[in-house]
Amino acid sequence: MFEPLLPLSTDADLLAMANELVGPAIRRQTWMFVLDEDHRMSPVVAPIDGIPVDADPADVALLGSRLTEVVAGVDGAASVVLVWERPGTAEIRMQEADWIAGLVATGAPIRAQLLASDDGVHLVDPTFAALVAR
Repeated sequence: MFEPLLPLSTDADLLAMANELVGPAIRRQTWMFVLDEDHRMSPVVAPIDGIPVDADPADVALLGSRLTEVVAGVDGAASVVLVWERPGTAEIRMQEADWIAGLVATGAPIRAQLLASDDGVHLVDPTFAALVAR
């Protein structure tokens, strides 16, 4: 069970949080959760609509820059967790892999990226996503 005042120090903690707050996919959107340096959630939680399906390099760079700005602008923030929500199976699609690997390459302060699908929430290994994206 997810406890919002405790640190999200492990991948299991992140999965519990995302399962409780996002759960199985309802529609296509991306969720941003901001964590402090102790991996505790800040009150900043934002659903992000309108991210293009295809990861144009300029869009990836822009989102990476915006994530960095969010962390710099939120008092005590250290990183973000992204949850990519979309209906369908838990299999990573090429477009998602492009976004996930591309954002890691921007150097944005991303603690983790997860996929919320019909099958629940799963942690995405950015190394695997980079291999899929090639």
